[in-house]
Amino acid sequence: MTLTQRSVTDARSSGVIDDQDEQEPELAAESRVASHTGHWQLRWQRTVRALDSLYAQARNSVSEQIRALFQRRVAAVPQLLFIGDSLTQRGLQVAAENDPNAIGWGIRLVQEYNGVADCIFRGLSGYNTRWALPLIRRFLADLPAEHLLLVGIWFGANDAASVGAAQYVPLDEYASNLYEIMKLILERSHDGAQMPVCLDRRHRADEPMPAVSTTSADSTETTPKRYPYILLMTPPWVDESARMRAASTGRAAPTPTSQDTGSTTTNIRLEPDRQNVRTSKYAQACHRVAAQIRPRERVLLLDLHERIQGLPPNERSTLYNDGLHLSARGQEFVFQAIRQLLAEEAPALTPSSLGQYAIPWRDINPSRPREQLAIYE
Repeated sequence: MTLTQRSVTDARSSGVIDDQDEQEPELAAESRVASHTGHWQLRWQRTVRALDSLYAQARNSVSEQIRALFQRRVAAVPQLLFIGDSLTQRGLQVAAENDPNAIGWGIRLVQEYNGVADCIFRGLSGYNTRWALPLIRRFLADLPAEHLLLVGIWFGANDAASVGAAQYVPLDEYASNLYEIMKLILERSHDGAQMPVCLDRRHRADEPMPAVSTTSADSTETTPKRYPYILLMTPPWVDESARMRAASTGRAAPTPTSQDTGSTTTNIRLEPDRQNVRTSKYAQACHRVAAQIRPRERVLLLDLHERIQGLPPNERSTLYNDGLHLSARGQEFVFQAIRQLLAEEAPALTPSSLGQYAIPWRDINPSRPREQLAIYE
C-alpha cells in the first residue's frame, strides 16, 4: 500500500474523511455533464423546432405559389379567336363533300391546343370587311378581355372580287376596315384603358395611317398593358385557271368583260372572278396597315399570297379545289404556316409555352385531391 492510500485509510478510520465527502466531486462532475448534456439537448430541440417551422413555412409558401399559379390559370383560360370569311369557316371542315380527305386548318389548331387554350372560330362565308365589322364588334364584346391571347383576322378574298360584284370593296376602304378591326382588338387591352386614334373610314390605302396610340389623353407616359396578339393573314394567291374551270361547272361565277375597239365595244369575254393582279394589291395593303399598328410587336403578319405564289406551279395547284377554297393539302399548308409563324415570332403562344390550364392528373395526390383541386371551386 502506498503512502497516499495509507493516509486515506487512516483518515477514514479516524473520521476525518467521510464517504459522502468523497462522492461529492463525482456527483458534481455528473451534474455538470448532465447540465451540459441537457443544454445541448435543449439547443437541439430548439433547432429541430425552428427547422420544422421553416419547413412548414416553405411548404405553405410553395403551396400558395402553386395555388396562385393555377388560380391565375383558372381565372383566365387562354382563348385564341379566329375571324374571317369562308376560308376561316371551312377551316373547321372534316371530309368535305368534294374532298373527303380534307381536315380543316382550324380543326388541326383545335387539336394542337387541346387542353391548353380554347380556339374559337367565327367564319363568315361570303363576307367582306364592310359586312364583317358590325359582327366583329359583337364577337369581341362576348369574350372577356383578359382571356384573349390572340385574334386572327383573315379577310380580303371577297373584298378583292371583280369590280362591281356584290362582295367587292374598294382597296382604300378595305385598308381602313382592316385598321378599324385591328383597332377594336387593341382597344381590348387587359385594362381597357387604351385611347386609339380615330380614323376616317375612307382613308387612302396608299397613305400612311395614324398609329394606334397607347398613351392616355392626360398623360405623357405610355402605360404598359397586356395587348392580345393580332394574326393578320393576307388573302391567298388565286389559281385563276382553276377558277375558270370551276365556273364551267357552276362552282364559281366568271366576270364578263369587254374590249373597246374605238367606236363600238366588242369581243366580250369571261375572266375569273378573282385575279392575282388585284388580290396582290389587297395583300400589300395588309402590310401597310400592319406597319402602322402599335405596339408593332403584337402584330403577326402571315403573307399567304406571297408564300403560295413562291411555290412551284404544280405544287400551287394542289392547294385548291376550285382555285380559291383550300383542298386537304391547302388546309395543311395554312395550318403549318400559322404554326411556324407562332413558333418563330410569338413563342409564348405555342402550346408548350402556355402549358395545360388544369393540373395534370399525374400530379394530383390521391390522398389529398380536394386540397389541390379546391382552387377550381
